[in-house]
Amino acid sequence: MSQRPHNRADENRLTRRALSTFRRIRELAMDEPMSPYSRFVVDGFDADALLGVVRDTRFEQRLLAAGHFRACVQRLVFPEFSLDSGAYTLPIFASGSFSQGMIALALAVTCAQPMWANGRWIAAGQIMVFAEDSELNVRPSPGGWQWAVMLIPRTVLQREAVQRVGRELRLPKVGWYSRAAAPRDARNLREGVFTVLQDAAGWQGIVRPEQLEMQASTLLGVFIDAVAASDGGPERRGLGSCNERRRDAIVRQAEAYLKLQLENPYDSRALSRHLGVGERQLERLFRDAYGHGPCHWHQLARLNLARSALRHARGSVGVTEVATRFGFAHLGRFSVMYRDVFGESPRDTLRG
Repeated sequence: MSQRPHNRADENRLTRRALSTFRRIRELAMDEPMSPYSRFVVDGFDADALLGVVRDTRFEQRLLAAGHFRACVQRLVFPEFSLDSGAYTLPIFASGSFSQGMIALALAVTCAQPMWANGRWIAAGQIMVFAEDSELNVRPSPGGWQWAVMLIPRTVLQREAVQRVGRELRLPKVGWYSRAAAPRDARNLREGVFTVLQDAAGWQGIVRPEQLEMQASTLLGVFIDAVAASDGGPERRGLGSCNERRRDAIVRQAEAYLKLQLENPYDSRALSRHLGVGERQLERLFRDAYGHGPCHWHQLARLNLARSALRHARGSVGVTEVATRFGFAHLGRFSVMYRDVFGESPRDTLRG
């Protein structure tokens, strides 16, 4: 949570900043009623429903583990920035790019083990800073997780940083960086996000501008403090090592190749030859990125696509046609694998 001012000068400075922010919010709100908070639940994995969980973006998501999937997604929209957060019961793989013209500040609010992001392991509470339109490929560890993403214009973030910490933040011009956060900063950031979302969930009726200003101030404070505490040192050190970028590039190339082979049986030798990488090395890279090998990735990708096709069929095609389209020659095996992963039969999805 935000630190309290230590003396009268600090208190006066923060009061002036709060009043200035309050006036900006009132001007932008133009005295109209505001409903900045929204929440929805996805009960049962639905990739289409999860596409836009981050505002003005499209993140492709694939289920990576069997069981009943449930997601609670929350969004807060302020006059100058937004916060999105999702709590998932099962690990997924998400791939996409953040909004053009917006800096993205992201973190795992909770996760049982460090999550894999763009070739690197990221612990809970560790801040990730993405330049405008940067790409993110992320997989959490099993055991449930909650993530949060703030999207904010660079100029707004720097303006607020100067007012809060007395300097501009060292933000990447391209790409992204992540550095280990001090325990206090990580705790304050996570608790700040939790507190704001819990308070917003209890809002009823019209939200007053002063309520919105208080929430905005809390979020900006904890995010700016976390970035400011971790943006020291040469910028190049934060962009990932050559080895990390190479591993991530190999996995992305392998994924692109396998997407073109979804109607065919998995062929480890063909994949290895295409990439010029040994089969054992590919196995290790995929287990780091996805928690399983490329063969299982290939099967799960086909099952996820089949689920999407069944959800959109609306009576135009049957289960057999969908299974055949994605390379499942044996309908009985397809149904068993499908039920194991998604917790329902293909026919149940088709009827739903």
